[in-house]
Amino acid sequence: MNKSYVAVGVVVAACAAYLGAAAAIGHQVEKDMRTMSATAQAEFPTIRLTDERYERGLFSATHTVTLRVGCDTPDAAASAPRDAITIVQHVKVGPLPGFKGLGAATVDTEVAMDAATRQKVAKVFGTEQPFVVHTDVAFSGASHTHFAIARFHEAGPKGEQVDFQGLTGDVDNSGSALEYDIRMPAFSVTDAASAPAGVTLTVKGAHMHARAEGTGDLALRPSKSQGEMQLMEMGMAMPGQPAHKFAFSQFTFAQDTTIDKNLMNAVGHAQGVGQIDDTKLDRIEVQATMKHFDAVAYRGLMRRLVNTDPSTCGKTPDPAKLMASPEFQSALMQMLAANPEVSLDKMVVEVEGKRAELSYALGVNGFTAADAKQPLMMGLMTRGYGNVRVKLPEDWVQKSLVYFAQQGGKQGAASDQAAMAELMLGKVVDEGYVVREDGMLRSEAAYKGGQATINGKPLGRPAGGAAENATAAPM
Repeated sequence: MNKSYVAVGVVVAACAAYLGAAAAIGHQVEKDMRTMSATAQAEFPTIRLTDERYERGLFSATHTVTLRVGCDTPDAAASAPRDAITIVQHVKVGPLPGFKGLGAATVDTEVAMDAATRQKVAKVFGTEQPFVVHTDVAFSGASHTHFAIARFHEAGPKGEQVDFQGLTGDVDNSGSALEYDIRMPAFSVTDAASAPAGVTLTVKGAHMHARAEGTGDLALRPSKSQGEMQLMEMGMAMPGQPAHKFAFSQFTFAQDTTIDKNLMNAVGHAQGVGQIDDTKLDRIEVQATMKHFDAVAYRGLMRRLVNTDPSTCGKTPDPAKLMASPEFQSALMQMLAANPEVSLDKMVVEVEGKRAELSYALGVNGFTAADAKQPLMMGLMTRGYGNVRVKLPEDWVQKSLVYFAQQGGKQGAASDQAAMAELMLGKVVDEGYVVREDGMLRSEAAYKGGQATINGKPLGRPAGGAAENATAAPM
């Protein structure tokens, strides 16, 4: 047999095999993309899929979806303008997508724009592509997506400015977990419309990494995240008033959410340093916790409160009617039956070696079906509990009282204002609402079982002074 015939046969067989594989992979890619569109539609009800087309060739395909952001207003005219976005995905199917490596597919995504829109975008981004999204899909179905938003600088006619140094991110979806990493070098906004008054905001070195386990709705999946921000600074100035500056730097945060038998528990922690005007904050630390939250009920409540639930989308919510609605009440009772608690475990601020602390907790314990039949407030009064603890350096409080007196226009010597501050402090201390100890002021309020207390004493009974020293009547 002529060797050239063998070579040709091998090539033909290889091409046939490749074409068959490409066709099979192409069918699967189309199926997966349509499934993703349907899933996204279910998870984000305020983003409506109004049109979807998939034009498939042998080695490539084009997937076009048109989305409308927002809700269908019941009384909107049929000809009313729609906020539509058309996204075009250019797909190259495997097993050698684009002949640049092995894989099921590569996808390059862009936002479709008409000529007029492209001109407007070009004025902002110049010659750079405003959005870049590239996805590699493996034979297993796992995918890696890299996306980027180009940098831009824009100035307004009255001196306002926006400077954005771009944003990049990577998303990995293994099918059993979703992981993403996002970075933003710098972003600043200057509102100089009312110069010299106005607001400026600057953010530098922002980074976030997160991982959600499992599949399905992201709100119902265990997750962990952490991040950092080198600087966030805000300056404010009002006409006739001194300018103020708030800054936080070396800021790090972490969050851990677990879900067990539909009960969500989450803890978040953040810390850094800061500055308020001329006062340097040597340490800022915050930790907050959520416990025993029914994940499905909580998601339903949040959707209704922010008006993204499909049943209320497009309707202006009436808070009273919303809270009185059977759907809201049912979800709320389902949440309360899980005995939820939300707490600020600690908020610590340190300045020049002195430390202020704040913590609180609010929750429900022992909420039953019988409680659910009572008016909501009665059930909360019976089964609810809460406490708040605060501890402050005494001189901080005195200086604050003097400062607010001055800001309120009260005249008088500094010594007189300091004496007035001491008189006010002495009064709340004598009445037992505040405890003095080692240069600190401490107070704790609590509510449980229908009883409120201040510093461990029932509300209304002073914790110190003459009443504390009186002889108790025999029981």
